[in-house]
Amino acid sequence: MKKMMLFVLALCLSFTAVGTAFAETAVTEATSAEKPAAEMTAEEIYQAGLEAFGAADYGKALEYYQQAAEAGHKEAWGTIAYLYLMGLGMEQDYGKALEYYQKAADLGDASGLFNIGFMYQNGQGVEQDYDKAMECYQKAADLGEAYGYAGIGELYRCGYGVEKDLAKAAEYFKKARDLGADSPEILQTLNELGVDVPAEVR
Repeated sequence: MKKMMLFVLALCLSFTAVGTAFAETAVTEATSAEKPAAEMTAEEIYQAGLEAFGAADYGKALEYYQQAAEAGHKEAWGTIAYLYLMGLGMEQDYGKALEYYQKAADLGDASGLFNIGFMYQNGQGVEQDYDKAMECYQKAADLGEAYGYAGIGELYRCGYGVEKDLAKAAEYFKKARDLGADSPEILQTLNELGVDVPAEVR
């Protein structure tokens, strides 16, 4: 069970607005922090937050994320949630993380939906509820989020809230991979489920 929980945590860490490779791209691409915030677009403010995050200046990152969110950048809510989820630059607070993921989800952010599902699956800040987790993962998947399919696959793989079904698990993990979710954890799980992984994505 510990391995399964770590797997889902890996999904969260690798995806959330948690999630995608925001720190890496920010350091090289975000130059907007040189401009006064009043002259920046919501996207430029958000990128400035990513740059601050990449430099491990979490307080400054939070400041930029909040400004971007208030300016209408839906993904910024998810990045604020991530800081609370991981306790970066602040005390870890699952309740606050859930609140901000919900703000992102309310604006149609698939990342926010996935991470709410993650929190329900693991009982972080809420009572553990696999049905709610499934609902959130499905909504994220319906919005085209690859890791939404992976979340559904994990529920079937482990028999969480559903009858354990490795064939269905494999089907959903394959959908996740085909949509771009090709983290080592996903590929390893596919191998364990007997699904061939093309050499070019290993």
